[in-house]
Amino acid sequence: MNRPNQIETKRLILRPLNQNDFEVFTNIIKDDEVLNNLEFVLKIKPIKNIKSLFLTVIDSLNSKNSILVLIVINKEDGNRIGSCGLKVLKDYNGAECFYTLLPKHRGFGFAIEAMKKLIEYAFKELKLARIITFIQPTNSRSWKVAERIGMKYLGHKQIRNTSSKAMYFSIEKAEFEAQWDY
Repeated sequence: MNRPNQIETKRLILRPLNQNDFEVFTNIIKDDEVLNNLEFVLKIKPIKNIKSLFLTVIDSLNSKNSILVLIVINKEDGNRIGSCGLKVLKDYNGAECFYTLLPKHRGFGFAIEAMKKLIEYAFKELKLARIITFIQPTNSRSWKVAERIGMKYLGHKQIRNTSSKAMYFSIEKAEFEAQWDY
């Protein structure tokens, strides 16, 4: 996957995860809302060894089927406030997106701003045709972000090997281009 060195918005810098991000990675993973969503969508059990998970993610960044993980940095103070990213899907020319902010940075539009720019990057630079996301139904902040960036709710989808269903959102390249003047 073609990785950006850095993506900028008016208030944010998005840059690839690196070895120096262990502390912010730990804070994100330990957040109850994030952990609940990881358990729900990815079937990840409570994390016992965060360092091992972090190193697995770092190692995967150089693999063929890697995940693009970007750290979200507030330009105003230089603080790392969250993460977002993409996992390219093999079945079609698209990717699954994800995003999270540390609790004290939620509610200020940072997730919307970061995701608009990440989706723009996915469509323009990676030449993807579609972006999807799966969201826990109780995670209203997250599905409101999906709606605000132009994603359409397409119903609930069964999560692999579970009895749980996730909200399924999608946006096509043409839909994104029609909504945002970029």
